Amino acid sequence: MKETKKQPIYYILIGILLILSYQLIFPAIIYMIFPDLAKTDNPILINLFNIGYTLFTVLFFCILYRKSLKEEGKEFLKNKKAFAKKGIQAWLKGLGTMILSNLIVISIAGSMAGNEIQNRDILAQYPYFAVISMCLFGPFIEEIVFRKSFRKAFQNKYVFAIVTSFIFASLHVLNGFEELTLTCILNNWTQLLFLFPYGSLAFFFALAYYDTDNIFTSTLAHCLHNTFTILLVFLTR
Repeated sequence: MKETKKQPIYYILIGILLILSYQLIFPAIIYMIFPDLAKTDNPILINLFNIGYTLFTVLFFCILYRKSLKEEGKEFLKNKKAFAKKGIQAWLKGLGTMILSNLIVISIAGSMAGNEIQNRDILAQYPYFAVISMCLFGPFIEEIVFRKSFRKAFQNKYVFAIVTSFIFASLHVLNGFEELTLTCILNNWTQLLFLFPYGSLAFFFALAYYDTDNIFTSTLAHCLHNTFTILLVFLTR
């Protein structure tokens, strides 16, 4: 029997479900299993939770996309020079655009993005976990969630890049608010301007993924960016 072609809305809903799983459902499940983790301020337990949550998420997505990840992994190794070049070029374009827009937005907002402040706090409190997570596992998870899960929903690469970069930027900016309430957002509306720096970086990641049809291309670019950012943080302390 011929397989019925799934409509774009199907993949959009899958993408939204994976975002909710990554942001809300997975942590909620772990807190249900280990309720004391929600109350503890023990750094060892917090580290264990973070490591467990990250590894569980990576394993989940590896199982979910096992077939395509295996094929794309082989393809990436086969064309590693071309794909790596594409990923590096995407990162450099995104980095330049992000730096320029970030300087403009910071001059208006008067501070850096709330999400960036949170990441720096995590890096200071849990440096070993943060480095491993932000440089390796985090980029892989986010490329799966924000790009791979939506790939079949869009046939035009620029529509794909714009929509997925907006989703990526929105989640990062919203994560920077102390409370997700209308009052808090309105009182700190300038934080919404950071949609442009985050979105510009994600836009070039999305184009690199679309052009190579290989998630490891954009993952490489994402890993390079996060590693570079963390090195800057350590060097400027």
